Amino acid sequence: MPKGDETKADASRNGVDAGASAGSVSQQHQLFEQIEQSSVPSLNFYFMLGMATAIASFGLLSNSAPAIIGAMIVAPLMSPIIGFSFAAITGAHKLAVQSLTSILTGILLVVGIAYFCTEVLGLRVVGSEILARTAPSTLDMLVALCSGAAAAFAHARPGIASYIAGVAIAVALVPPLSVVGIGLALGNDAVSAQAIAMSDLHHQGNGNSMAAGALLLFVTNFLGIVAAAMLIFGLQGYGSWRKPVVVAVALMMASYFVVDKLDRRLEIIFVEDLVKRLYVQAVNEGSDIVSEDSYVWQVRGERVGGQLSVSVVLLGLRANLDRVKETSERFRELISAELGEEVTLRLEIIPISVIFHEAKPPEAPAE
Repeated sequence: MPKGDETKADASRNGVDAGASAGSVSQQHQLFEQIEQSSVPSLNFYFMLGMATAIASFGLLSNSAPAIIGAMIVAPLMSPIIGFSFAAITGAHKLAVQSLTSILTGILLVVGIAYFCTEVLGLRVVGSEILARTAPSTLDMLVALCSGAAAAFAHARPGIASYIAGVAIAVALVPPLSVVGIGLALGNDAVSAQAIAMSDLHHQGNGNSMAAGALLLFVTNFLGIVAAAMLIFGLQGYGSWRKPVVVAVALMMASYFVVDKLDRRLEIIFVEDLVKRLYVQAVNEGSDIVSEDSYVWQVRGERVGGQLSVSVVLLGLRANLDRVKETSERFRELISAELGEEVTLRLEIIPISVIFHEAKPPEAPAE
């Protein structure tokens, strides 16, 4: 067989389009080897992933954003996900198996280390950094899609490979999995930053529900990255559209269930935003619905039996407690009018006492 034909045949076996030019085949082989090397399960992969998990776990438990960002940079979990995407679009079965092995064993490693760190430290207070990764929405899917596209483009263009670290920060992979381990370790012992049991706060649940939400965030990120990376690799001429059909169908089926949950969460985000804006608007307009001495502490929303239920927790003056019933009904009507549907409003007011004191500079002595 002529040398050129051998090159094309070898390229075809590795999932590279044999119809490409010799220079293009060489470039695709180089990319294939680079992705394969970073996707294979190895001591380097597991050690770096383990250290990233420890950093993320300590950062999450201490509510330290810089530590969590550092863990995102160190974590190598993005590489096998990109490797799986490349294998799916090119039909490289061996690479797909290696990448999936790295991903699945990596997930178990991260969850296990996070669980262990939580048990050893004995911390039970859940901060904002943990809660931020327990309720994903469609916005997180959009972030994952953009990140997957950027990662695939950066891998295919050696000149901009330095941007991959930034992509790892944009889409969190290890922190959500760490929250899964933390949530499983906490269970019913999770305590909020306000020193209240998580199970006592409305719609917060406990450690297990937080773990489920964090796992949903990871699955969202995984599906978004794979789908976008396959698209970008395909647009750049890698592989054939026939090979990843099965993978694409599986992703679409999985995304159906995920997107449904994400859409519901996005709706709640808009509802919470609306309630807070209406509250501020009512205060600014001097409405007797609310008092300027009351403050929104928490807004939660969910659909129960198809009807939207909104819970609002206010910090309010004791003097206004006699208006709770009237305030609840009028505010409910205002929210329903804005949303165009009837809602159920649960208004809770935590009584507070506000003390005003004005300190003035001493008067100048008379001459």
